[in-house]
Amino acid sequence: MTSVRHYLTLAIFLGLTVSHQMAFAGYFGATQSFNSSASFNQQENGLQINFGSDINSWLDLEWSFVDYGDSIYDDPQFVLGDNEDEADVDRFTNFLYGSQYVNEETAEFSGLSGLRARGVSAGLKFKKQVASWFDLYARVSLMAWEAQSIPLSIYAPRDAFDEDGNALLDPNNTSEAANLNPCGTLDFCRIENTDEPVHTWAVDFWYGYGATIKPFSWLALRAEYSVVTLNAINFPKSKLESLSAGIEIYY
Repeated sequence: MTSVRHYLTLAIFLGLTVSHQMAFAGYFGATQSFNSSASFNQQENGLQINFGSDINSWLDLEWSFVDYGDSIYDDPQFVLGDNEDEADVDRFTNFLYGSQYVNEETAEFSGLSGLRARGVSAGLKFKKQVASWFDLYARVSLMAWEAQSIPLSIYAPRDAFDEDGNALLDPNNTSEAANLNPCGTLDFCRIENTDEPVHTWAVDFWYGYGATIKPFSWLALRAEYSVVTLNAINFPKSKLESLSAGIEIYY
C-alpha cells in the first residue's frame, strides 16, 4: 500500500512539473457519470472533474476527482425457522455483504446499509487521432479513494429469557427479560448508524476508454467507459462501472 501511494504521489509531482514546463497547455472539464455495479443492490449516478496536460500528440497527463454517488444495499430478508426442527433456526437471507449470528434463541445481522466512494486520481491518457476533430483514447490511472460506510445492525424478534437463561412464562415480558436487544425491546430492531460512518482509504487502478469530439479548437465533447475495483481490508470488494459524458475546455 505504501509503495502504491508513493507512485501516485510521484505521478502527480511529475505531472505538475511537466505541465508547468509546457506553459500550461491542456484542458479541464466535467462529466456526468452513469454508474452501475453488481456489488450493490442500487447504485446512484455521480460526477467527474478532469484536468489534463498535453505532453504530445498521443499522450496526456490527467488528474481527476470522482464522486460515485451513493451505493446502497437492500436489507436482508428474515426467515422464520421450523419450530419442529431444532436445526432449522431463524435466519437472514438474500444479502450481498454482511454476516449473521444465529442460534436457537436469536438471529442477528451485521453489515452495511450503503456507502459513498470518492477519489482523486493521476494517470496517463493514450490518444489516437482518427480525424482532426475526433480522437479515441485509453486511460490508466491510480486512484486514491475514500469511502464512508453506514453500519447496519438488525435483530430479529426474540422470546424473553431471565438472567439464568430460562424462558419466561410471558414471552413479551420486557420488565424481567435479561435479553433485550439494543433497541430495548424483544421485537424486531434495526439500527442504522448514520451519525458515525466508517471511513476507509485505499489506492487502486482505474481504467477508461473513450472518445473526444472537437467542434471547436477550444471545446470538446467527451464520452468514456471506465471501471475500478475498490479493494481494502474490512471493506466489501466492489466493482464500479461508469459511462460518462460531458465537455472539456482547452487552453
